[in-house]
Amino acid sequence: MRVIGVDLAWGTRNDSGLCAVEDGHVLDSACLRGDDEIEAWIRTWAADEMLVAFDAPLIVRNRRGRRACENVLASAFAAERAGPFPGNLTLLRGDVRASRLARRLKLSVMPAALARRPLRAAIEVYPHPALVVLLERAERLPYKAKQGRALDVRHAAMCELVQGLERFKRGDPPLDVTTSPRWASLVATCHARPSGVVRKRLEDELDAYVCAYIGCYHLAWSGRRSLTVGDGRHGYIVVPVTARHDALIRMRARAIRVRVC
Repeated sequence: MRVIGVDLAWGTRNDSGLCAVEDGHVLDSACLRGDDEIEAWIRTWAADEMLVAFDAPLIVRNRRGRRACENVLASAFAAERAGPFPGNLTLLRGDVRASRLARRLKLSVMPAALARRPLRAAIEVYPHPALVVLLERAERLPYKAKQGRALDVRHAAMCELVQGLERFKRGDPPLDVTTSPRWASLVATCHARPSGVVRKRLEDELDAYVCAYIGCYHLAWSGRRSLTVGDGRHGYIVVPVTARHDALIRMRARAIRVRVC
């Protein structure tokens, strides 16, 4: 079973991170741009059974505002400030890129596809709430650019992310990121305190490792420690949960009639 994590940029002019995983080991990672490049890289690591975990809107029907799944997660992770960015057709300019790539790769985007064999599916994930749960954090990990956020704060958070990814080796399920031929270079780049384009590319590639692990985690813990919030009609997001977040998600989902499984 191959799991591919994709931190997908909303537009083809920006970089996207990719990470390929099999049997608890990272096979490779990359930072690419165009759809053709991304598709070719994924096909290089494709297998008979494959799950692609996209950090990008995958199913979007709403013209404006938030999807219902985003409302649920924004409420459940409000204390940690780790709610998702709204996805709608106006912001995406009518182009749901993750969905287009899934079609090109002949992957089902329906949540029910994860129960089928051979598995060839795509899911939507979001790293920020996942990292709150997986790294047992009290708030969102502040490694991303934000107005007023100092570079020193972002660098410390990036180092914490790198260390957290390395601890996944002792997770359940385990994932050894150090088996990636790119890992030593990524760690060295992090320690060099990069800025600008180099830093953004590093963030994108590390996010792909997180996406891949969320995919592995969901395969192991779907319906228990990992939930699908939403549905295949209006959109959904897969997220690891603590018992507290599970309760918050289900309470909010019941209130606005959103499917959780």
